[in-house]
Amino acid sequence: MKSHGKKLISIGFVLLMVVVAGGGQNVFAADTLKFGFIADVSGIGATFYKSQKAGIDLFIEEINAKGGILGKKLEVIVRDAQLKPDIGANLARELILSEKCDYLIGPTSSAVALAVTKVAKEFKKIIYFHTSNSEALTTTDFQPYMFQVVPNTGIEGRGMALFLSKKPYKKYALIGPDYAYGHDQLDNFKKELAKRKPDAEVVDTVWVKIGESNLSPFIPTLMAKSPDAVYSAFWGGQLSSFLKQAAPYGVLKKAAVSSLFDLDLLRAMGADMPENLTGYARCPFYAVNTPEMKAFVKKYYEKFHEWPADWAIMAYDGLVAATTAMQKANSTDPEEVVKVLGGLKFASLRGERYIRAEDHMANVGIYVGVTHKDPQYKDFLIMKDVVEIPAEQIWLSVDEVKKLQAGK
Repeated sequence: MKSHGKKLISIGFVLLMVVVAGGGQNVFAADTLKFGFIADVSGIGATFYKSQKAGIDLFIEEINAKGGILGKKLEVIVRDAQLKPDIGANLARELILSEKCDYLIGPTSSAVALAVTKVAKEFKKIIYFHTSNSEALTTTDFQPYMFQVVPNTGIEGRGMALFLSKKPYKKYALIGPDYAYGHDQLDNFKKELAKRKPDAEVVDTVWVKIGESNLSPFIPTLMAKSPDAVYSAFWGGQLSSFLKQAAPYGVLKKAAVSSLFDLDLLRAMGADMPENLTGYARCPFYAVNTPEMKAFVKKYYEKFHEWPADWAIMAYDGLVAATTAMQKANSTDPEEVVKVLGGLKFASLRGERYIRAEDHMANVGIYVGVTHKDPQYKDFLIMKDVVEIPAEQIWLSVDEVKKLQAGK
């Protein structure tokens, strides 16, 4: 009997080793929830990626220290889409099929986002968008396995038109990158401006290839009809180039220039950033006075020794929303989580927010202010007199969303 018992124990031990060495990998994998981050790491997306990844890493570090979500630790796997839609779509498939990611984190480029959202729909994996923000993602290209925590191009374009319509400017010239984001942004600006201020006129719209850094040839055309105001849809390095190259032409003295003045742009410009320009940001830490934001900024600064850019905040917020949905569904299965996305309330760093059921757009607005020097931030300018324009004032109505989703 003793000999027989020892044999059974030996056989059991061998089987256990086989499970651990082979099939046991699946046991350990089941304890990990993988997020595939289709990032735009290289080129003009590099600065954005650094901030996005920092926000994601901080969230994962915090939640894993608390035991994870529903007993699972979070892990992020990064791929570089290089701002190219075809590469982004292929990488999304690789992350799902090879890396076994159940959730995807969207890119910087809206063009890439429109490609990868189709892959997420195909495989029924949830993706959230924190920086890429084409309104098409929630309208003509909407699919239920996505949600957006960044103000979309419609909210931005209409929000700035609403704000600037109260100024005395009558003649506007527009300039922006020639792809989905730029067209969405400027088209919405023009339509809203016409509605809010019928006597205002857009005298010219200038399109520039995304990533083009030599903008001097385009500036004379932009200013040819003597606009009172210039509204730009540039971002990142292209916006920095525009502001620097516009100065010798006297653009900043001849017209009121407005654009997206996020923290990374302000830091990159440093002392070269002009004062008294009206612009907007998506989530400026210095202008959002919530307990959640204050706690986040403190932890972020202690960990990374710099202030958090808008991209870090929104990437973090997306994970807040995703894990809140998992808790509500009491499951990490995307098929269960997708059922609770519509109407979901979550504790955003911007205060409590919700995801609208019809388009999975979070009610996040824009923050408009004027650039100035602040003694607390010696190396870069921030915006003062910041006001929030809530999403509810400027996003599409539910009826408008449904018509666009239906192709009408």
